[in-house]
Amino acid sequence: MKRIGAEDNRSLWYLFLTAALPVFACALSAAFVALCFVYSRVRPFVTIELGEESPDVEAFLCGEYADAAFIAAPKVRYRAAGAYPLRVFANGRSVLTYLRVTDTQAPRAEGTETTVALGQVLTPDKLIKNLRDESVVRVAYASAPDFDAIGDYETVVVLEDASKNRTRVPVTVHVRTVRDEVVIEAGEPVPAADAFLIGTYGTVDMEPIDPAVSREPGEYPVRITADGIEAQSRLVVRDTVPPNARGITCIAAPGEPVTADMLVTDLTDETDVAAVFAGEPDPQSLEPQTVEVLLTDRGGNETRVHATLLFSSVKPVGIEARRTPMAVSELLEDGSYTEASMDVTFIPSEPGLHVLAVAIDGVRNLALVDVRDTTPPELAPSKEAHYLNTPVEAGALVTVSDMSETTCSFLSEPDWSKDTQDVSIAAVDAFGNGSELTFSLTLVPDVEPPLLYGVHDRYCYRDEPVAYFFEVSAWDACDGAVEVAVDASQVDISHIGGYYVTYSATDKAGNTATKRVIFNVVPPTVDDARAQEVAEQILEKILTDGMTLPEQVEAIYNYVFYHVRYSSHSNKQDWRSEAVRGLTKGRGDCFTAYAAARLLLEHTDAQLYSVQRSGPNTHHYWLLVNAGTGWYHFDACRAWTGKKRCFMWTDAQTRRVSKTYWQYDKTLYPPVATEPYNGGN
Repeated sequence: MKRIGAEDNRSLWYLFLTAALPVFACALSAAFVALCFVYSRVRPFVTIELGEESPDVEAFLCGEYADAAFIAAPKVRYRAAGAYPLRVFANGRSVLTYLRVTDTQAPRAEGTETTVALGQVLTPDKLIKNLRDESVVRVAYASAPDFDAIGDYETVVVLEDASKNRTRVPVTVHVRTVRDEVVIEAGEPVPAADAFLIGTYGTVDMEPIDPAVSREPGEYPVRITADGIEAQSRLVVRDTVPPNARGITCIAAPGEPVTADMLVTDLTDETDVAAVFAGEPDPQSLEPQTVEVLLTDRGGNETRVHATLLFSSVKPVGIEARRTPMAVSELLEDGSYTEASMDVTFIPSEPGLHVLAVAIDGVRNLALVDVRDTTPPELAPSKEAHYLNTPVEAGALVTVSDMSETTCSFLSEPDWSKDTQDVSIAAVDAFGNGSELTFSLTLVPDVEPPLLYGVHDRYCYRDEPVAYFFEVSAWDACDGAVEVAVDASQVDISHIGGYYVTYSATDKAGNTATKRVIFNVVPPTVDDARAQEVAEQILEKILTDGMTLPEQVEAIYNYVFYHVRYSSHSNKQDWRSEAVRGLTKGRGDCFTAYAAARLLLEHTDAQLYSVQRSGPNTHHYWLLVNAGTGWYHFDACRAWTGKKRCFMWTDAQTRRVSKTYWQYDKTLYPPVATEPYNGGN
């Protein structure tokens, strides 16, 4: 054994130190770095997946630091894998750390099934869809189809991203000269050869297709030769559109066979359609039956239509619309009955189908009457005055007589600045019947001032607001409604007395109507709050939810008429106190009844005018009321008229009872309706 000397020992130590010093230096460096991270509480790195957004600075910290921040902010999103240095300031120090971006996700895509023409080469990227990856992806065939040979190829497309992650996507490629099938909707023309071919060929030969097959759903073989290559396809005829039809009303004699197709009309479909009843009708019923007809075409598409079936001994009758009653003889054939009558009088004034009950020799039948309007409208020039430079609708220049709604129009627009000219107007009714009228139109200048309605002497209450425009309006024959102005500058509402108030209205032509009246300021004996309280208590009892305005007006009339007994006394300077007295005490004269009705009606949407009799020395008071059906006389007082109820009467109705009792100045009020009141029906 050789003994090792001192020099040898030095050599060994030298070798040891030479080998150990680098390791020791690395360990010392790592320990120093770790010590720095421990001291600063900053992670040495944070890992994210490629495509994810960079994390906030808190992701790099091992604790919470108010002053933590990036010295230079990282990118929001990185597009390549790798380690990216970042500096984080935390705990008073700047520390180096890393954002490690990894790419571990393989590309994703969906394979397609594709048909290509013979000889047409597709690159692999054409056979995939919805490719998803965060890096660049290389697309390649694992084994490419033979695009020069007809056939079906199951192949694989390989996807590889920049990090070598791979995905294999199976795809199918059909190499053809013709399509496997061509689909058409029933009724469409059979397609030509081009519709079947894939690609372009010099010589094409196709067996003829019978055009009749387009109306018969199914599959039909088609042989095509393209540039000497024979191939087979098929024509697929589909019927996806259901039948279209309209149900009708059918009348059959009792016991007569009825089939479903008899109850439909305007049937359209590209294939044959079968019609059956969804539910069998009742042949014993003599009432109209609603039946459902099921229509099914060759494609199995279904449509259900509703029709009306009536078993009756009376055949349907069609007549022209008119305003005279229909006779039972118009429904039946001569000699077919001994005795016949209709249940009700029927006036065929409304076009459309009508069902009438007819008793024929003691047997009840239902008859169907088709009222038609084939008569054109009758036109005549209107007798109303028409004004220069004031255009109106065509219908305002003529009166129209027709059984249905009619629309009028100018054949050419009149010259509204010309005083005399010929005008042509066309009228068409709701059933398409038309007529024309040409006449001489004369336009006159507007020289008449407006009419002021409701302007007369009044009473008002001291220290209360005055409703100067209550029951006041203006109407001009040319312009229609006109704005009313009032000058009440002389009224001192704080002092009792009479004051002049002047009303005026000016039309577009500059014509002005002016009228001065007196407003008498009187002390109130009943405040408005008390009057409203009384009215609301009564209305709560006599009106119900859902009442129409005419029904509300009639309920108020009945209450006042039967509740306020006549006594020949009232304070005609204080309508409000009389209203309260009449409603609470149940007595008073015509002014009391007028006031009570006015107070209640003001809580509805009805329009009002207060009316005072003119002519005779004695006074009489009532209302004109418009419940949406025109102006009518409303007098709820039970005086010498006894039980006669002047509820919504016309002028003619009041005159038939008395020529003077309801005599009034018509110039102060809008025209009263001429047709008897029908309650809004």
